[in-house]
Amino acid sequence: MLKELFNKVTGQSNEQVANAPKNTATTVATMDTNAVVEDAMKEGSPRRNTRRTTNRNETGRNEATRGETKRTTPRRTTNAAGEGTKTGTSRRRTTNVAATNEGAAKPQRTTNRNSNNGKNNNRFNSRNGNEGTKNTRYTNTANSSSEAVKANARHTANKKDKLMIIPLGGLGEIGKNMTVFQYGDDIIVLDAGLAFPENDMPGVDIVIPDMSYLIENKDKVRAVVITHGHEDHIGSLAYLLKEINVPVYATNLVCGLIEGKLKENKVGGVKLNVVKAGDEIRIGTFKVGFIQTNHSIPDACAVYFETPVGIVVHTGDFKVDQTPVDGKLMDVHKFAELGNKGVLALMSDSTNVEKPGFTPSESTVGPALLRAVGEARGRVVLATFASNVSRLQQAVDAAVAFKRKVIVLGRSMVNVSEIAQERGYLNVPEGTMIDVDEMNRYRDDEIMILTTGSQGEPMAGLSRMATNNHRTIEITPNDTIIISATPIPGNEAAVGRTIDNLLRLGADVIYGRDRGIHVSGHGSQEDLKTMLNLVRPKFFIPVHGEYRMLKKHGELAVSMGIVKPNHVLVGDNGQIFEFTSRTARKGGHVTAGKVFVDGLGVGDVGNIVIRDRQQLAQEGMVIVVMAMDRASGQIVAGPDIVSRGFVYVRDAEDLMNEAQKRIEQVIEKCEASQMKDWATIKSQVRDTLGKFLYEKTRRRPMILPIIQDV
Repeated sequence: MLKELFNKVTGQSNEQVANAPKNTATTVATMDTNAVVEDAMKEGSPRRNTRRTTNRNETGRNEATRGETKRTTPRRTTNAAGEGTKTGTSRRRTTNVAATNEGAAKPQRTTNRNSNNGKNNNRFNSRNGNEGTKNTRYTNTANSSSEAVKANARHTANKKDKLMIIPLGGLGEIGKNMTVFQYGDDIIVLDAGLAFPENDMPGVDIVIPDMSYLIENKDKVRAVVITHGHEDHIGSLAYLLKEINVPVYATNLVCGLIEGKLKENKVGGVKLNVVKAGDEIRIGTFKVGFIQTNHSIPDACAVYFETPVGIVVHTGDFKVDQTPVDGKLMDVHKFAELGNKGVLALMSDSTNVEKPGFTPSESTVGPALLRAVGEARGRVVLATFASNVSRLQQAVDAAVAFKRKVIVLGRSMVNVSEIAQERGYLNVPEGTMIDVDEMNRYRDDEIMILTTGSQGEPMAGLSRMATNNHRTIEITPNDTIIISATPIPGNEAAVGRTIDNLLRLGADVIYGRDRGIHVSGHGSQEDLKTMLNLVRPKFFIPVHGEYRMLKKHGELAVSMGIVKPNHVLVGDNGQIFEFTSRTARKGGHVTAGKVFVDGLGVGDVGNIVIRDRQQLAQEGMVIVVMAMDRASGQIVAGPDIVSRGFVYVRDAEDLMNEAQKRIEQVIEKCEASQMKDWATIKSQVRDTLGKFLYEKTRRRPMILPIIQDV
């Protein structure tokens, strides 16, 4: 009966079914009889509500149809071999017994690359997508925990979700790196850095990313993941955690540095999770892995995200160092393994893309430091980045080699050196470090001073020494100053002034790349090519660099033939990059920008305040003070004019007297018209005085009329 019902629905006789030709150009994974019914309906057969259709043989066993059913349109499926089979708990009975009856199921065409022998290569089924189809399913065999089951269930409910990557900082600039990875209701934040203020930001201490998008979606944020411990990657973390209390995942040294920052900013209750290179963790629908890289600070890692649409690799800051100071080589094997699996997108450091060749190894600095310290006649003052622990280690080694005591100055330098020693990243022989108060007990040629200020920061140790404003150190002609760093873009002028001031004091100053006392922590063109060849991504997003660097990096990837020109995505902060398993595009934008931190204020100093400060710094200020009887509207005292930063009043008496007459004329007009509104009077005084001063001086000082009520 069931056979006859099936044949009636499909419009074919048993003989037709048995003699149907086979399609040898296609392969078979799975098939159910509902698909046959569906295809038959497309061929013009009458529609029936048939849910139970089986094909049994004489023994009553449930088998797949041995004869090939004739079809005019081959059916497509994105399933890997063996996937999609209904289990015994399903109410719908099907003829899919491919797992027990080899060759019994009907041939179908499949677009899944990974269907060879049904093997699961620990990658996401149907790499090229076909999103939204009934049979596409996210499968992760690497983690069968309940958390993984929940994550898979969450994905199943959101099959049409796209992966969104949203940089909130670090694109088109150096610093304040922060990137959002979002799939469905799960958000992971990668890094939370700061940038140092530029010359046109007077009074600003630091600049952090605009976190409005994260605060608005705080219920979706699952964790913060950190690549390494530099300020441009962890400097704004405390400000983020004040708004969103989520777990933080970072390596051992980075967690130590973060702890110090959280205490300094009085942020408590944060769960810091120590991870190491090689670890993989499940966060929502993401599986996050850490890969050992080389940089100018130990414990730096690249991070990869296994998502329902594919694998995304973020290199963090890196270079290929064959002889790192700490002996930990970059794990090129893991990058290659991910490349072999198939990487949907690569996000790679672009800082040194304009420099040809390889970036030299950090270990090459050691011999140069030994040579410089050995030639020094008196004290050695070495300035470098406080977080460059490998550089500090080589400086300490040089001091020990020439029997010098080491003094550490600068709050950040002291904090980092203490944390690095506690956690085993800085090896200092006992008795080598002394307090600055003990310096007078030793000769000058027995002293090395490690300090901050390599970027010309006005309040840093070296800058104070250069202007004779340091409270304990006074530079003498016998001193040797080693600046073991190169200026960050924008700091060149400040570094140059510091060097000039030190030379004026008679010190011997060693600086610049030609002396070998500094190498970059960022990969040059050949390092970047190595990464691209290892990962071989389908799409490429250059990150961590000014816009010209991002463009250059994209061109480099295309010239190698790694990615297609239209698969390079160059954007700005706030740009939404949307990914499916086979496509990528630029979507809309979210709020992104700069938030100024001035003292204890975060965000209360905006562009208007900065513009006022710039005007005050460039043009000065003129204050007009007068007293008014509110009842009569008469000016009873003044107007008096006070100038600050505009002109020296004693040398410009004629100008000030004429300005006062102009103001008196305005006031007389206001009194004649019975005008008592202070705002209107102030506006007219400001406009009249502003025009007059510009005519006479071509300057536009800030004018502040002040009226006192008497």
